[in-house]
Amino acid sequence: MKKTIALLGATIMTATGAFVFTGCNSASTNEKTVMNVSLNPEVEFVLDENDKVISVNALNEEGNLILSAAVFEGKSADAAVDLFIESSAEMGFLVSGDVSLGDNQIEISFSGDQAAAEKLFNDVKDKAHAKLEEFGVQAQIQLKEGISQEDLQELVAKCAPYLDAAEVQAMEAEELIEIIYESRKETAEFYSQELKNAYYEAKAHAMEKVELDFLKSKVSDAQAILIEAAYDLYTGAVAELEQQRYDLLVSEESDYQTALANFRAAKKEYLNYRNEVANMEQDAVTDAVLEALDIYKQNLDNAEALLEEMASIANKTLDTLKATVKSAYDSFISALEAASVKVDEHIDDISKMQKDEHGKFVDDFENKHGECIDHAKQSWEDMKEGMGRPGGKEDK
Repeated sequence: MKKTIALLGATIMTATGAFVFTGCNSASTNEKTVMNVSLNPEVEFVLDENDKVISVNALNEEGNLILSAAVFEGKSADAAVDLFIESSAEMGFLVSGDVSLGDNQIEISFSGDQAAAEKLFNDVKDKAHAKLEEFGVQAQIQLKEGISQEDLQELVAKCAPYLDAAEVQAMEAEELIEIIYESRKETAEFYSQELKNAYYEAKAHAMEKVELDFLKSKVSDAQAILIEAAYDLYTGAVAELEQQRYDLLVSEESDYQTALANFRAAKKEYLNYRNEVANMEQDAVTDAVLEALDIYKQNLDNAEALLEEMASIANKTLDTLKATVKSAYDSFISALEAASVKVDEHIDDISKMQKDEHGKFVDDFENKHGECIDHAKQSWEDMKEGMGRPGGKEDK
């Protein structure tokens, strides 16, 4: 399975002209670069050879709020950072006034050659400082340690879990970035970390099922009963895993999504009050005001801790179910081997079928989870209402 789906990935990349090189770019090449921008919202940008944004992805839940507020695709790297700053300032993540009340530190990191990264960073930084001045915000902008090969491998492991770990380790950086880019395009409208996780895992299962369906057809009638039993165990385990992921992490009724809604509310209250305090006259910042700020912060910390606890509880259950799926898959492959069906002999046919299935999977997932996709975006839209620093620009 892992080898087959990895070949599917290679097939897709070849079809899209995907074998490119990382690093900060020059117009004469087809290089792509990953640029991460982190404040508290964390956002990942993939840049083309002209340092234009071609895909964008939230790396944490707050990042989804930023992405729901603006359109980044097509902008230059410096314009994208400016827009990140503008959205962060308008919603209160950046504090004007008393900087000690905020964490006004923006970190930017790049994949590829660090000398080129420093040059691009300096271009971005100069324009970003002008944007900060426009909002009356004092902030530090730092070049963070570069996005390493290992970092790219970890990103691929999350957004393409169907790829074999050993094959991912053997990939060049340009291949890793291409997989990241293609995966991010598919989830561009998913303003939810758990929805994206559900998509990536379901995609892996869908591609795996194509493989198993094809191989099952190669078994003789005499051996079909044993194969069917193993197949049913596998498909049943996958169905249970995907249902539990939906029930525990994706559904609006889940404990996790309820905790996320409470986290959003607590975050909004804290950011709004923090910015109100930061813009007070010094003699108005009394002990009572600071105590109230501490209470808002404690409420936020408690909401975040509960959110993390709900995620941890859910993922422990899912880890057990994943082990069941793997065991069922291994049993199916063992049954195939006993039936003298050799997977390697059918890789090309399976890869073609998986490629054909890909578009159908995308449509099916979006249809099945359409309400959750819409709800996630609307939740961030609702959160934006009434957010922002006193005297700041109106919400978009």
